[in-house]
Amino acid sequence: MLELLVVLVLLSFITTLLIQGMTYVAKVNDTFAREGHQRYLRELAFGWFSDAISQLAAPEQGETGERFRGDPLSFEAVTLSSVDRREGIPTPFAFRLEPEGPAAELIYVRRVEASRWPLLAIAADARFEYLDGQGRWHEDWPPVPELADALPDAVAVASEQERLFLMAPVQMPRRGLALDDR
Repeated sequence: MLELLVVLVLLSFITTLLIQGMTYVAKVNDTFAREGHQRYLRELAFGWFSDAISQLAAPEQGETGERFRGDPLSFEAVTLSSVDRREGIPTPFAFRLEPEGPAAELIYVRRVEASRWPLLAIAADARFEYLDGQGRWHEDWPPVPELADALPDAVAVASEQERLFLMAPVQMPRRGLALDDR
C-alpha cells in the first residue's frame, strides 16, 4: 500500500512538471509567433515603400500636379510600382507619417481613389529624408526651385529612437509618362 502511495506522489510530481514545461513552451511559441508576425508586417511595409520609390516616374517639364514633393512627414509622387500592384501604370501616391502618441503611423495614400492604408506603427520621431545628386540629405523636396521637376536620388525613412534608417534608391526615373496614358 505504501508503494502505491509513493508511485502516485511521484506520478503527480512528474505530471505537474510536464504541464509547467508545456505551458512555458506554449508561451515562448506564442511570443515567437507574435514577433514573427510583426517582423513580417514590417518587412512587407518597407518592401512596398522601397518598390514604390524605386519605380518613381519623373513628370514632364512644368507638370506641377505630378511633381515629387516632400517634407519630413509626407511625400507624394507618381510611381510605376504601386502598393496595390498595378505594375507599369503611372499611379499617383503618397506616404505619410502621422504621429499618434509615442508612435507614428506609416500610411500609404492612393491619391486617385482618395483612400488611406495604415501600414505600420513606428517611433514618433520618424521622418522622411531626400538625397540629391550631390549626396546631400534634405528635409524637404525640392530643396531649391531649380529641382522642382527632378526626382531625388533616394528617399529614406529614419528614426533615431528605433535606430532605423531605410533608404530606398530611385532606380529608373522616366520622363514623359502622363497619368492619361493608362
